[in-house]
Amino acid sequence: MRSLSLRSVPVLLFGFLSTILIANAGGPAKQLKDLQWSHAFDLACRKYMEPDITKDTKRWGVEAFRDNNTGLGLYISEVGSIAIAPNFASLEAPLKKSKGPAWLTGLDMPARKAGVKEFKKDTGVHAMEVFRDPNADNWLFITEKGNIASTTGKLFPGASNKTPKWIHSVDLAVRKGGVKEWAGAGKVGIEVYRDGNSGNLVYVTEAGQVAILPEHTEVKGEGKSPDWLHGLDLSCRRHDEKSFTKDTRKFGVEVYHDVTTGNLIFVSENGSIAVAPAPTGVKAPTPKAKEPTWTHGLNVKCRKFGEKEFSDQTRSFGAEVFRDDNLDMIIYINELGNIAVLSSK
Repeated sequence: MRSLSLRSVPVLLFGFLSTILIANAGGPAKQLKDLQWSHAFDLACRKYMEPDITKDTKRWGVEAFRDNNTGLGLYISEVGSIAIAPNFASLEAPLKKSKGPAWLTGLDMPARKAGVKEFKKDTGVHAMEVFRDPNADNWLFITEKGNIASTTGKLFPGASNKTPKWIHSVDLAVRKGGVKEWAGAGKVGIEVYRDGNSGNLVYVTEAGQVAILPEHTEVKGEGKSPDWLHGLDLSCRRHDEKSFTKDTRKFGVEVYHDVTTGNLIFVSENGSIAVAPAPTGVKAPTPKAKEPTWTHGLNVKCRKFGEKEFSDQTRSFGAEVFRDDNLDMIIYINELGNIAVLSSK
């Protein structure tokens, strides 16, 4: 049905992918464990109204790593979109005989801009493809813009020919990094769908950012407004920026409790989103909210589609890892402001 390829990398090239010796702002340097490359895919995604996968369908390079500091899997696409997922801790990376991606279906999901009440003819529709990574048994979604999302695939084997069902929508305000007041904060429109093919809830923004999460309990009833919990300022260095300085980019991230689904939604000032199950007993706003704890930084490379080997020309993305002790969450953010979240438990 489509041409999908699996890419490998010689062991000699892992020097390009190692984590670096870094120092927390004002703190001692620490030697990190390696960021271990595992496997890679070239994933095709059709545009909206493109009926079939052909040789001309746009393809995106996606790399898969294991962060040995957390044991989590880190997926990154060539546009710098990131996703973290479980099921990587036991992999013998790099995989010597990795399996190719298993395509399941394609989805088209309309998403309104913040403040727009009705779906209209000019509402943007975001196309995406649903894959399964058989090496780690994770779902892996990719959009026509190269944005990715991932979650465990162990809870649902997959189905086919199911049309996604709209659940509800939310408009979330987000401040820029370092800004305390809400005046002038941007807003992001987000639609929530149920994908019966993968067993996931799919969150898609007006700009085509996407996040997914298994639907643990069926969502019923009218949508309710999300509760704001707290805001975070997350600093992230560029790939060529060795130390935190006063000029290091600081991204604003807001955390909401989507009471309709029982999930948390993290939204970055650049419109990137991430979702995770909300812990029991969440209170809004978060009482005595704690500042995020920085744990380590990473440099992550991703090859473009058709780029067979890592080289000095391969694009590298700086990333930082934080812990949100208010909710026991691990947060990854890269130099573009793209975020991914997973419970530390």
